[in-house]
Amino acid sequence: MENHAEVGRQLEPWGELAGKVVLITGASSGIGREFCLDLSKAGCRIIAAARRIDRLKSLCDEINGISSNSSIESTISSQELRAVAIELDVSANGAAIEAAVQKAWNAFGRIDVLVNNAGIRGSVHSPLDLSEEEWEKTYKTNLRGAWLVTKFVCKHMHAANQGGSVINISSISGLNRGQLPGGLAYASSKEALNSITKVVSCFSYTIWFVHTFKCSGNIRI
Repeated sequence: MENHAEVGRQLEPWGELAGKVVLITGASSGIGREFCLDLSKAGCRIIAAARRIDRLKSLCDEINGISSNSSIESTISSQELRAVAIELDVSANGAAIEAAVQKAWNAFGRIDVLVNNAGIRGSVHSPLDLSEEEWEKTYKTNLRGAWLVTKFVCKHMHAANQGGSVINISSISGLNRGQLPGGLAYASSKEALNSITKVVSCFSYTIWFVHTFKCSGNIRI
């Protein structure tokens, strides 16, 4: 029985994540929030990033075990922090995203894993009715934002001479077999994200990065 227990521990994927610093975008709700909670339980230190800073602070307080009426400074030391909140709008300009990534890096002095989770689906209608504004908003968030966050995080990793992982959360609609009638901007942005993942990974061996992508279908939280 002891041998079986040891094998089980070795096969448990979360076991190797303890101590890793993980930056998760789109962390204020949905699967991004669940990523933060689950990874924190695995021993990771969490950098939760999104636009809604109030929700992020509530999430980080939950992870850090802080009551809503007490301050971080008076309750827990910086060395003991397990989660920090960073305000980040991935549809913002490059300078704003770079500044947010710098704050994220400074929080724990490194980032081991980036999860590009932030994304929007947009409305569902005929491609003939798709507006330029919705197209641009979708691509800014789902594609340009993921690229810029990856770019700035990887620059820090390279400068620190460290390896890491970048996980891009894609969608089944971004694969050839995926069909999303009326979701032209969303589906095409996710297919483009898949291509970015594959192309950037071709260069990962030079700077010790690993890029992967996960396609999620319908998820109920």
